[in-house]
Parts: sequence; C-alpha cells; structure tokens
Amino acid sequence: MSIPRPLSLEPNTLYILLLDLGGSCLFEWKLYLTSTPTTGRTFHITNETGPIAWQYKTEVVYSIASDMRVGLALKIGVIGPVMHTALRTRLALVPLALYSGRFREGLCCRVWVKEALFALDDEGYIGLVQSVVDIEQEARQLGMLNKSRGTRSVVRSIGFGG
Repeated sequence: MSIPRPLSLEPNTLYILLLDLGGSCLFEWKLYLTSTPTTGRTFHITNETGPIAWQYKTEVVYSIASDMRVGLALKIGVIGPVMHTALRTRLALVPLALYSGRFREGLCCRVWVKEALFALDDEGYIGLVQSVVDIEQEARQLGMLNKSRGTRSVVRSIGFGG
C-alpha cells in the first residue's frame, strides 16, 4: 500500500479547503492562506459549545497538505505577504449572525466562507470573476467527486481572477 502524496500548494495563495467529516456529503469548510508550500493559516468557525454558539478561529498549520481529511483545496486568490496581516484582520470581522440575509440561509462553516469570500472580493483583497454562489457550487461538486473516487485534489477555481 502506498502512502498518499501531500497536496501541492502554492505559497501566498488563498484556498477554500473541504475537509471530510464522514457521511455521504458532509464537509467542513475553511479558508487557508499559505505562507510557504507547507505552512499556512486556517480561518474558520466552529460551534463546539452548541448549535448557535459559533466562534471564529484562526490557527497556524504546518502540515495541512498531508492531512488526509482535506479532499479539496480550491485556489481562489493570490495574497502577497504584505497583505497577510490585513487579510487576517479582515476575516476576524466577518459577522457571525445566525442568519445570512445575503445568502438566505442559516450560519454554518460553509455560509461563513461565502460571507468571507464576498467581503474579500468586495474590498479588493481578491478579484473573483464568478459569483460566490458559483464558487460554492464548484467546490461542492469537486468535493463530492473526490469523495466518491477516494481522491484529493488542488484545483484553480473558475472564479479565480488572478
């Protein structure tokens, strides 16, 4: 049995990560900003203390490319090193409202990623050429395809404008 190779991630790049939570179509959605091909920072929300107690989290991660739960890394933007701190500060301000009026659905990790992408695009951190909803659908389809095949991939999003 061979050991799966780590995902090949580019430095200074923002990705949507889909992590397998088991079940037929369950994923944890995170944003991930690389500083090197093997080091970066995740941005996500969790509700560990209850269904309506969402908390924003950011963590430095050293080996996400080798984490077998990561089924998809969807490239959505290039972020220069001088903008890393500003991006981190901006993502901390994405609202944790229990309902997204913009996307008309309740808060979850996927909806938070959509709100974050909208804000980052709106404020010029990234330049999306497709809607956030289109990018969500792309990520969902690729994640499900990888899950059904037992594979993992790094893909440049159709919405990537750089």
